[in-house]
Amino acid sequence: MQRKFKIYAGFTPILTFCSIGILLTIAMMFNILQIVAYLLYVLGFVSFGYYTFHYFKSNRTEVLLEFPLRLFIVLFGISLLAYGNSYFSAWDEFSFWAVALKELVITDQIYGLNFTDFPEYPRITTLIQYYFNKTIAGNLHEGISISAHVIFSLAFIPMICYKRQKMYLNIILTTIMLFVAYQVLCTPIYFLYADNTIAMLLGSSLAIYFLLEDKNKALLLTAVLLAALTLTKPIGILFSVIGLGCIGLNYLFTSNIREQFLQKIKPLVLAGLIVFGCFGSWKAYISIKNAEPISKTTSQITLENIMNPPAHYDGIRDSFVNAFFFGEQEIGSAVLKPATLQKDLKKYTGINLSFLQDASNINISALFIIALLASIVLFHRKRILSYFPKKYSFIILLTTMLFAIIGYAILLLFIYAFVFYEITQKEAGELASYYRYMGSLLLAFFFFLSILTHNSKRRYTYYAIAVLVFFMMVLPRSFFSNLVQSTPSESVKSRISIGKQIAPFISKEKIQNIAYITYDNIEDISLYHLKYEALPVQTNSEPFTFKQLTTLHTIDELKSKLATYDAIVIKKINAEEIQNYLTTHGFTQKIYVLD
Repeated sequence: MQRKFKIYAGFTPILTFCSIGILLTIAMMFNILQIVAYLLYVLGFVSFGYYTFHYFKSNRTEVLLEFPLRLFIVLFGISLLAYGNSYFSAWDEFSFWAVALKELVITDQIYGLNFTDFPEYPRITTLIQYYFNKTIAGNLHEGISISAHVIFSLAFIPMICYKRQKMYLNIILTTIMLFVAYQVLCTPIYFLYADNTIAMLLGSSLAIYFLLEDKNKALLLTAVLLAALTLTKPIGILFSVIGLGCIGLNYLFTSNIREQFLQKIKPLVLAGLIVFGCFGSWKAYISIKNAEPISKTTSQITLENIMNPPAHYDGIRDSFVNAFFFGEQEIGSAVLKPATLQKDLKKYTGINLSFLQDASNINISALFIIALLASIVLFHRKRILSYFPKKYSFIILLTTMLFAIIGYAILLLFIYAFVFYEITQKEAGELASYYRYMGSLLLAFFFFLSILTHNSKRRYTYYAIAVLVFFMMVLPRSFFSNLVQSTPSESVKSRISIGKQIAPFISKEKIQNIAYITYDNIEDISLYHLKYEALPVQTNSEPFTFKQLTTLHTIDELKSKLATYDAIVIKKINAEEIQNYLTTHGFTQKIYVLD
C-alpha cells in the first residue's frame, strides 16, 4: 500500500486495517466473507513477495521496510507475545463482542445463529479479529482475537514518526504513554470493546489531516478512517461527524476557496460522501435484513422530554454533573486513594499515617482531563501552531473541539436519562460505563495532540516522563497484574468449566435451545458465560430468575414462556428447590445442574 499509493509509511498500518475492515464488511453483506478474507491474505503475501523480488533484483537504494513499518512490526510481535495466550474476561464481551465474534467464526456470516442482542451493531472490530482467527489460528482462538484487537489499537502509533528525527527514547516513551492512555482515559486495551477503537480512529483521522500539507490528499486518507469509524458502533457516526466538522471547518476557513469554489470544495464533498456512503450502506443492509434494534435508540430524546423532563431526570442530571466536574464517576480508577496509600505505607515502611484513612479520595474527572488537554496545548503551543499557517484556524479548531465535548456530554446525559433509563433504571442511575463513554472522546483528542506534539527534543522527553508519572499514579492496580494475561483468572476458569460441563449434555441430548435460570441473582454473569460457551446452541438473552418467574407468572404462563427451550440449566445452589418445582408442575424440559 505504501509503495503503490505513495503513502507515508507511518500511515499505512492504520489505513490497511481500516481498508481490510471495510472490505470484509462489504464481503459480509454479500455473504462471501470467508473467501474474501483468504483472498486478502493471499494478496498481501503475493504483493509483498512481488515487491521484495523486484527490490533485490533492481538493487534499489531505499530501505525495504522504512522505520515506521519496523516499529509496527515490533508492536505486532510484542502484542502477540503478551496477549497470544489471553482469555476473554469482560462482561460486555460475553453479552455481545465475543459472542458476535464466535458467531462469525463458526458460520462465516452475520446473523448466522440469530442470537445477538444488538443486531444493529456494525462489526468492523469483530471482522478484524475474524480475519486474524481465520488466517493465523484457523479457528476461534481467544488469545489471537485479543492480540488482533490490541494490534489494531496500536496501528496508529507509527504516525508519530512523521517528519521527525529518530530519538529512540522519545519513541519508546510516547509508545508507552499512548498504550497506557487507553486504560487511564477509556478502558483496558485488551477488552474487545469498540470504545477504544472509536477514540483511536477519530484521533488518527484528525492527525493525518493536520500533518499532511496536501489537504486534498489528506481529506481522502482521512475519509477512509472516518468511514471505518461509522462501522464500529451505532454512535460511531456521531464521532465521524465530529471529525468531519473539525476538518471541514478548518478546510473551509483556511483554504482560498472563494475562487473556483465548486472545484476546490470537491475533495471535502467526496470525503463526506465516502463516510456517509459507508454508514448508509450499513443502515440499508440491516434494514433489508430486518435487524430491528433490540436496544433503545436516541429517538426517545425528544424536545418534549427535554423541555418537560420526567421525574427521574433531576437525579440523573445531578449525578452526571458531579461525574463530569468532580469525578464521582472516575475516568481512570485512581490509585491515589488515601486509605490505600495509608495501608501500603504501613505495610512496606512501618509508617502509620492514620489521618489518611479519613481523607477524601482524589478523583479524575472529565473536567480535569480537559484541563490536561489544555495544558498540553499550552506547553507545545509553538510546535502545534507550526501546523497552522493561518493562526486563527487553530482557534477555530480548539473552539470546534470544545463545542464537540460540551455537545457530546449533553447528548450523553440525555441518553442516560431518556434511553438507558428505559432499559435499566439501575444502570442509568449509576451512570454505568460513563468512564468509557465520556472517555472515548477525550482519549481521541489526547491521541490527536500526542501525534502532533511528538518530537526528538529533550524538552519533550521530560514532558513524556511527566505524563507517564501522572498516568502511573492514577492507573487502577489491576492494570499491572493484567498487563500480560497468560494465566486464567478464577472467572475464566469458571467459564471454561461451564463449557466443559455443558458440552457432553448438549451433544448427548441434542439440545438446541437452553434456558438458564438463576435463583434470584439477575446479574449473574454465568448466563453470559453459558451463552458464549454453548454456541451454536442458543441461550436466553434476558436473565431468568426463579424467584421472579414464579412470582410474576402463573404456571401456565411460565410453561408458555419456556416452551421454546428444550433444556433448563441451573446452578447447584438452590437446585433442589427449583428441580422440585419444575417436576411437580409438569415441566417437560431436560434439566442440567452446573457445579
